[in-house]
Amino acid sequence: MNRPSPTEEDLIQEFGNLYESYGLKRLEGLIVGLLLTQDEPVSLDGMVTLLGHSKGPISIAVRRLDDIGLVKKVNGPVNRRNYYAAHPDLFYNNFQFNMATVRKNRQMAERFLARLEEEEENGQAETVENLKHMRLFYQLMESFYQDFSAQWRKVKQQRLDGDASEKENGEDASRPETSALSE
Repeated sequence: MNRPSPTEEDLIQEFGNLYESYGLKRLEGLIVGLLLTQDEPVSLDGMVTLLGHSKGPISIAVRRLDDIGLVKKVNGPVNRRNYYAAHPDLFYNNFQFNMATVRKNRQMAERFLARLEEEEENGQAETVENLKHMRLFYQLMESFYQDFSAQWRKVKQQRLDGDASEKENGEDASRPETSALSE
């Protein structure tokens, strides 16, 4: 467990701010930020020490983050403790979480459009128009998410294949590849 540098501490705090701005728990963002700065898994007690928060709220936040695939429970040096690390697919899983919200918004528009069509009452034209606009917006957004998701899987696989071949050839696998992003 490494004490974060001042820049890493700023990063951790910024993750907390970002999560809070999205309506999530600030502590969840702090935990994600912390785990992104650590070379080794961190126990709940380690999070208490590094973040300065109580163990109960940290435990609840970690369970929620684990449930949505942003952190994962891993083995650590002390067998009777739970250790956590940032999930290897943290960013994609967060993207999927956001995509689920987009899908729920589209479904809500469709559900209320159907109800309004059944009621056929006067004075609902503006509501119907707004819900149609909402449905159209989220349908388009869903298609962007699906396209991005397919592209990400392709880029990730190319990167993994490239890292493997670079390791075999003794090349530096840490160089970022951007050619797959410009396709």
